[in-house]
Amino acid sequence: MIIFEKERNGFTTILDCIDELYERKQNKTAVFKFVYADKVIEAKYDTMFESDNGEEMDSPDYDEYNAIAFENLETHELFEINYKNLPNELYCNSDRIL
Repeated sequence: MIIFEKERNGFTTILDCIDELYERKQNKTAVFKFVYADKVIEAKYDTMFESDNGEEMDSPDYDEYNAIAFENLETHELFEINYKNLPNELYCNSDRIL
């Protein structure tokens, strides 16, 4: 996975945590707590992937980035985290990540 400079805003900290928990230790039971100004979401990691903003590659607005999908434990819906939509705080099994 290529890490883009724009992702060094805290997103790489989440990537490192996921790598440590899931890729190396195979711990699939971690619960993440996303704290936003208006809500708190408890979720489980689902997958990591490369994405873009849907613009044509030759467009000056084209943006390529890494994303992580989590499953909301309350609604069972997937949601995406990327460098543009980081939570105010993030915890993993009560350990603060962000």
